[in-house]
Amino acid sequence: MNNVVYGRNSVLELLNATPERIEKIYFQFNTSHNKLKEITITARRHRIAVGKARLEKLSEIAGTTKHQGVCALISTINYYDIEEILEKPRNSNPLIVILPGLQDPYNIGAIIRSAEAVAADAVVLVEGKGSPVNATVHKASAGALPHMRVCKVKSLKKCLELLRSKKFQIVAADMHAERNYTDIDFTRPSALIMGEEGRGLGTGLLEEQDAIVRLPMAGCIESLNVSVTAGVLLYEAMRQRLT
Repeated sequence: MNNVVYGRNSVLELLNATPERIEKIYFQFNTSHNKLKEITITARRHRIAVGKARLEKLSEIAGTTKHQGVCALISTINYYDIEEILEKPRNSNPLIVILPGLQDPYNIGAIIRSAEAVAADAVVLVEGKGSPVNATVHKASAGALPHMRVCKVKSLKKCLELLRSKKFQIVAADMHAERNYTDIDFTRPSALIMGEEGRGLGTGLLEEQDAIVRLPMAGCIESLNVSVTAGVLLYEAMRQRLT
């Protein structure tokens, strides 16, 4: 699902020309080359995810040792605009999943699979946050990724403001919530926002949601994996819409 561009000049030219194509940039550990510093600054200005890697890992990513300490992953996915999704929804009352910063590509792929299974309208990612949509995501989606409309937005805040202006309710899951997930009316336009593994959404972002729900737990553990939680919520939404 990704092409690779490597080399200092090539990556910098790509950054300056079409930064929206870049999923993530990997740099060599402990480097001080001026051009790599320029690439780092430019990438952060465009809110592109960056990471450090050893020379062996960079060579593996690039498929060559001539990477000059930097590789850029270029997505082959055609991302949709959130406005395009809202103009041409899949459902009369759209259902959207928002993933602001999941780090595990297996979780992203599994959620895309569940979203496609219930005919959700789109999965929304945030630029520069979380794992890139790579071959692992594709594999974990088990063939669902090509059928799911995936959006990438620059600002989560503006995305949520747009959805609310279109009468969406924004629903988050948190194990300390008072409301059960079955108490929410999912027959109206809804967006499910899923927190990062191990950290959730954080107090500030949780306070901004229209509804916070919990999944009852009868065993010894406190919560489920984020992809499992997303699947439960998505299927509850589909159940309500089919009854």
